[in-house]
Amino acid sequence: MSGIKSKRSLLATITVLFWFAQYVYIPFLTPYLLSLSITATVVGVIVGAYGVTQLLLRIPLGIITDIIGNHKIFIIIGTFLAGTSSIMIILFGSPSLLFASNALSGVASSTWISFTLLYSSYYDQSEGTKAIGLVTSLQNVGILAAFLLGGVFFEQFGIRSLFILSFVFGMAGCILSLFIKPENAGRTNVTAASLVKVMKNKRLLIVSLLGGFVWFLMFGTVYSFTTSTAKELGATGLQLGVIYVLFSVMNIIGSYFVSTKASRKLGEKNNIALGFVLLAVYCAGVAVAPEPIWFFPLQIVGGFGAGILTAILMAIAVRGFDADKKSTAMGFYQSIYSLGITFGPIVMGILVDHSSKIFSFSVMAVFALSCSVFVLTMYKFSTLFREA
Repeated sequence: MSGIKSKRSLLATITVLFWFAQYVYIPFLTPYLLSLSITATVVGVIVGAYGVTQLLLRIPLGIITDIIGNHKIFIIIGTFLAGTSSIMIILFGSPSLLFASNALSGVASSTWISFTLLYSSYYDQSEGTKAIGLVTSLQNVGILAAFLLGGVFFEQFGIRSLFILSFVFGMAGCILSLFIKPENAGRTNVTAASLVKVMKNKRLLIVSLLGGFVWFLMFGTVYSFTTSTAKELGATGLQLGVIYVLFSVMNIIGSYFVSTKASRKLGEKNNIALGFVLLAVYCAGVAVAPEPIWFFPLQIVGGFGAGILTAILMAIAVRGFDADKKSTAMGFYQSIYSLGITFGPIVMGILVDHSSKIFSFSVMAVFALSCSVFVLTMYKFSTLFREA
């Protein structure tokens, strides 16, 4: 048991370091790129490279991982790229190389498949949802720490210190990754037919689409237009920082909640429906918020809902698949939700440009409520889903 605990602790530490390295400069990346006299359109392309590479790579990486049966090598690569991609941003100033740098960061995030599945392997199969909930919480701990420490370093030492900090934490995670004990899975007999069968699985398709809508909602609001809306209402820099922190804290709590007895008692169906309802309340609240202080309780509501959804949908995505198919299933799931990361801000931007803030966020609220109704209907009439 002590051996398992040490494995969990090592990977937990690496996970926190990895996501810290990935997110410590994110709140300040767009202003930094604009300061280099790069046009807003090109900046959007550079930032979008992060989601595009994940969309393209997560399925192939899942397949390769299933074939070679080794998560350690991908975790080493992921942590290494998390550090080097950030340092490249301050070493190279041309738009093409900045695009390549942020694309490498997306490649790093694509290896998240191996983090989640290796951590889950340290738990009994019956504890799959609990394991995913815990590792998702660790992800959000890293992001929260990045926002907190990143804000301090930015104020004291400037933007370049954040890229250096990212490099240091990424390399620390890479070094620790070398001490992960390799799995004994060996090569597996994965065929093209079996992989196609995985990706045609109807339950996986539905859950992946739901996950895509979760990230569509988050990147269309929380990680883009929520903070700009708050700023338009007069929010200070400190208040914007608190808005990010509150969402991250509640995301951690929501992810952890999925691993608790209270969540199991509530039931899988009700957990998912609740998560989407909370996101709907969040979007509707932002639509009518008259001043920045309203955003604080809204971030609590939205963060908790998002935490529940990201953890539980990821757990369902790989449920029922054999060990040599789980990486492919996870890769497919994460690739589909990358569509949400890519298109959420685009759709929201179009809505904002051609309508009002109230209408734009209200549309997002309707999307979230529709997902909740769909989930309740699906669990009632479909045999594809069973309560865990």
